[in-house]
Amino acid sequence: MPHADDDVTSSIPAASVARLAAYLHVLRSFSEHGVVVASSGQLATAAGVNPAILRKDLSHVGANGVRGVGYDVGRLTARIALALRTSDTHNVALAGAGHLGRALLAHTGFGRGFRVVAMFDTDPDLVGTTFGTGGVEMIVAPMTELSAECAAKNVDIAVVATSDAIAQQTCDTFVLAGVRQILNFTTVALHTPPSVHVRPVDLALELQVLAFNASRRDSTSASTENAVSGATQKAVSV
Repeated sequence: MPHADDDVTSSIPAASVARLAAYLHVLRSFSEHGVVVASSGQLATAAGVNPAILRKDLSHVGANGVRGVGYDVGRLTARIALALRTSDTHNVALAGAGHLGRALLAHTGFGRGFRVVAMFDTDPDLVGTTFGTGGVEMIVAPMTELSAECAAKNVDIAVVATSDAIAQQTCDTFVLAGVRQILNFTTVALHTPPSVHVRPVDLALELQVLAFNASRRDSTSASTENAVSGATQKAVSV
């Protein structure tokens, strides 16, 4: 069903959409802690972005703070929520009932605008098993039922948390079932038609990036310490 704000939301850059979702999370946290007004600096720091970028992102949803005061947390929350259509409920199918899949099923993020309606796996020992907590419980169905289940339950978002070996095949099945939004937790670069949007979440890759940053920081610190030590020794010798 078309939304009245389709023209506005369709013009928001993808990178801004991702950051707006982060701002929404921060704002809700602020509200839970009794914060009524927040400056762009406070919001930017909490979200880990530059204040100028935050203000640019918020301009896409028509949000303007009061100079010298900041943003009304409640109003800004409502405005971003409207732009991101968080009032909509999306049906999610989860492929992969292993440790990662079960952890995702239990994630609290599924309680706000997202409803897991199906879970699949190829392991016969897992098929037919019930998993879930907090009111979200799923009976694992075999992969052979994926297409029919997605069609019957109007799935619009899929999560691929399978082994890498069957990731592309699973993705293809989702696409054939009409799913156009896929969250990929495998290390495989999934190939899809242009009409399908895939967001990769490679945990191993993110850890490698952090490890590199840590090593570079340690190396920089060591170089700085050596330089300081050398300068001190020269000063003493003089």
